[in-house]
Amino acid sequence: MRENQNTEEIVDIRELLSEFKKHWYYFVGTVFLFLFIAFLYNRYSEPVYEASSTILIRDDDNTTLGAENLLEGLELFSGKKNLKNEIGIIHSFDLIKKTLIDLDLGISYYHLGDIRTAEVYSKKPFKVVIDSSHVQTLGIAFQVNVLTENSFELVSEASKVKQYLPTQDAFIENKYISYNFEKEYHFGDIIESEYFRFSLEKTEYSYVFEEEQTEYYFVLHDINNLTEKYRKKLEVAPLNKDASILQLKSKGTVPRKEKDFLNKISDNYIAIGLHEKNMMASNTINFINEQLVYIADSLTQAESLLEEFKSKNPNLELSYKEFGTFYQFEKLESEKAMLEVNREYYLTLLEYVNENDNADNIIAPSSMGINDPLLNNLINEIVALYSEKKALAINSKEKHPIYKALEVKIKNSKQSLIENINSLIESSNISLSNVNERISKLESSINNLPENERALLNIKRKFDLNESIYTYLLQKRSEAAIAKAGNVADNKVIDIARLTSREPISPKKKIIYLISIVLGLFLPATYIVLRDFFDNTIKNRKELEKLTSVPIIGGINHSDKSHNLVVLNNPKSIISEGFRSIRTGIQYMSADKKQKIISLTSSISSEGKTFCSMNLASVFALSDSPTLLIGADLRKPKIFNDFMLSNEEGLSSYLINKSSIEGIIQKSNIENLDIILSGPTPPNPSELLDNDKMNHLIETLKKKYKYIIIDTPPVGLVTDGYILMKHADINLFVVREGYTTKQMLSNINNIYKEKKLNNMSLVFNDIDSNGYGYSYGYGYGYGYYDEDTEKEKGFFKKLFS
Repeated sequence: MRENQNTEEIVDIRELLSEFKKHWYYFVGTVFLFLFIAFLYNRYSEPVYEASSTILIRDDDNTTLGAENLLEGLELFSGKKNLKNEIGIIHSFDLIKKTLIDLDLGISYYHLGDIRTAEVYSKKPFKVVIDSSHVQTLGIAFQVNVLTENSFELVSEASKVKQYLPTQDAFIENKYISYNFEKEYHFGDIIESEYFRFSLEKTEYSYVFEEEQTEYYFVLHDINNLTEKYRKKLEVAPLNKDASILQLKSKGTVPRKEKDFLNKISDNYIAIGLHEKNMMASNTINFINEQLVYIADSLTQAESLLEEFKSKNPNLELSYKEFGTFYQFEKLESEKAMLEVNREYYLTLLEYVNENDNADNIIAPSSMGINDPLLNNLINEIVALYSEKKALAINSKEKHPIYKALEVKIKNSKQSLIENINSLIESSNISLSNVNERISKLESSINNLPENERALLNIKRKFDLNESIYTYLLQKRSEAAIAKAGNVADNKVIDIARLTSREPISPKKKIIYLISIVLGLFLPATYIVLRDFFDNTIKNRKELEKLTSVPIIGGINHSDKSHNLVVLNNPKSIISEGFRSIRTGIQYMSADKKQKIISLTSSISSEGKTFCSMNLASVFALSDSPTLLIGADLRKPKIFNDFMLSNEEGLSSYLINKSSIEGIIQKSNIENLDIILSGPTPPNPSELLDNDKMNHLIETLKKKYKYIIIDTPPVGLVTDGYILMKHADINLFVVREGYTTKQMLSNINNIYKEKKLNNMSLVFNDIDSNGYGYSYGYGYGYGYYDEDTEKEKGFFKKLFS
């Protein structure tokens, strides 16, 4: 059973391939058509190139020279980095927008060619200088028709567009403009209207104007929309899962433009990272500078007082005892000053944390000489959280669960930091109170000194105190400046932008040609398969053999002749040979009978029943056998036209007693072939055929003719055929290729299974031997209800049938 199934599958494939072979011109035509379309697409499409660059994202802390010794706070932003956050930063709107502005990509220039328009980037012959204080029209083409090397014509047309305000980076709402502008200018002239204002300046490549008069146009872009476009086409992804290297890719029609964009955005990204690192050092330096201004004033004042006092008392010196008291006093004053500086830092830090929702300008405690581990850890934590929030905000919404969770962490960390700062301020106040008490005790002993010595001690005390604080702050500022100068970027460009391939990534010409060939083969194949699938007609003999158990006595090829008597006019044709083969088959059927009555019918009209009847009768007559052809289709007679006989008398005349048997038999132009035509069309064909006169006629004719061929009406439309077929020894059903439906064949199978007729066989008619169509050479239709005569098909119908 499996072998039979495999054999059937092989046969089906062979039949399908045979069907493809028949319609080879479909494949050739569609392949050439798609190849031509592919050629046009490849020829006129702008090539798209892809540029790529790579950036190393460092994870170590070795990007600050000596930071661990100079300014530990500068390392707050170091440590392990989240690659997703870095991708988000590179993909951020602000960074891309800044890059586009830096490259002046807000204006695009194009050269109008004969075949296609190409963008001009690196060698543009002129540059547009925008007046940012004036409104501009964006997204509209300004055509520049070069007249001479120094003059041009500017043409522009707009319809219902908004105007743009560069100073506000916004469009004027609810105001739409339309204009038609055309005017001549010189390069360098101010081009001004109420809708725009700019000038065109020649560049070093303006020499092209001397060679030929050319046409260009430029477009002013909305920088925000342009930024979104670049965000969509910029691809940022890790080079591989194990490396902290990011690969940047961008596609466009101008290779140099894409490379410049990648290089510039890489530089800007690295600059942002370095700027963030330097910001803390800068904040520290700024804070120290503010303190130095106050201390410098105090130091200058104290120094002036000391010099003035010594000039008035040149011989006054402190004793050893007095100097010891002064030393203790100076030490306490220095301690007090440092406590006050620290408290000032705490107050400044507390104010910043309370009033700001970021950590951009936080000053590192270590930069002020404060080495409180808890404070350092809390600041490190909140700086890291704010950095994570900034990166997450690029690609997430505020309502996102992760974003909300991060805000809760920041709130808790911020509260802990505030509590710690308040605790440190309170601790500083206690320490200051203690120092002040000790200073008060020393002051009481100092008050016992002589007035001049006491005055000298106080002046010198203030001078030395301010000098030590000033020196300390200068040292810290120097450390911060050295650390800032030693900072290097966390990240590094490994590969500058370059094309990923010398060939454009689009259009891929070879692939497009290959696809066009595949489509050229696939579409006609699909069409043929679907056509056959939905075609309910019998398409070939193999299909007929599968669908019926009725014997097939023979097949008749398609006829493209203008006449129907093919056997007579074309005796050597393959069609004539087909009828001779059927004749042989009939001779072996009912061999015991000397006279044979053969009926030919079909399911509906136009299946070739009459065509087969005439030629089958002719082929019997040509074999020297007395043959009679009866045109029993009383509803629409046609035989008389082909034999050029009169239809005034015929079978209907005999059946209504208007003619005798001898009077209705006519000689044809073929020897041994007589014909009884249908005669005038009666109103009641079925009743006439189903009477004793018809039986008498058949019995009488059997005595005279060896073969009687009856052309009966189609059995699928009327009952006339069944009435006549009961007289026949052999009943032939004509099945036409590409016309007879499977439902009709099912009805024929039922007739055969029920054994309603004698010696039933099939004639497979109109076999398509070359696959060029189904058009029929004869024009028989029966028109029992409508006129349905076959018409010759036109060229396109033949092509696509």
